[in-house]
Amino acid sequence: MAANVESMFSVREKPWHGLGTIVMEAPASAEALKLAGLDWNVVQEPVYTGYNELVKGYKANVRGTDVVSDRYKVVQNVDAFSFTDELLGKGVRYETAGSLRDGRKVWLLARLPREYIIAGERISPYLVFSNTHDGSGSIKVAITPVRVACNNTLNLALHTARRNFSMAEKGLEGLSAERNGWKDGTEFNQAA
Repeated sequence: MAANVESMFSVREKPWHGLGTIVMEAPASAEALKLAGLDWNVVQEPVYTGYNELVKGYKANVRGTDVVSDRYKVVQNVDAFSFTDELLGKGVRYETAGSLRDGRKVWLLARLPREYIIAGERISPYLVFSNTHDGSGSIKVAITPVRVACNNTLNLALHTARRNFSMAEKGLEGLSAERNGWKDGTEFNQAA
């Protein structure tokens, strides 16, 4: 599958790989979740050996067949959108979102409300939220000028971001928007 994209949507621009649904207006979270093909849940199931013996300390994340430690906390896609909605406040709109590698990794990209003109060029900052459902990475939230449309642009956005936050195996509990002073995106807007 090109660019590791399983499903996605994009506002106004067709991504280089030609995959996904193109919409003309940036949707709110409920619509973005559906357009991106992220309206599914991950369910954790016990893991058994071929002899029907329980494997302690591990669970299977079922959407795919990924096995994770029992410390791993599932963050549902709908909760990722809710977190970003809370973080950025009323009126947040999403530019792209999607699923990579058969749902093992997901991202959502929200346009921040302020644009900058640098050397005569208009720069639109985004907030990117990334999560893995296979236990291979942590939840990552970053501010970036990179418009994410595939695995490569997601990696570029996360690795070049000046401000980013991550939380491994603890779900969204450690990224509480109010507890960290990020309410309504003010700190993010200042950092962008």
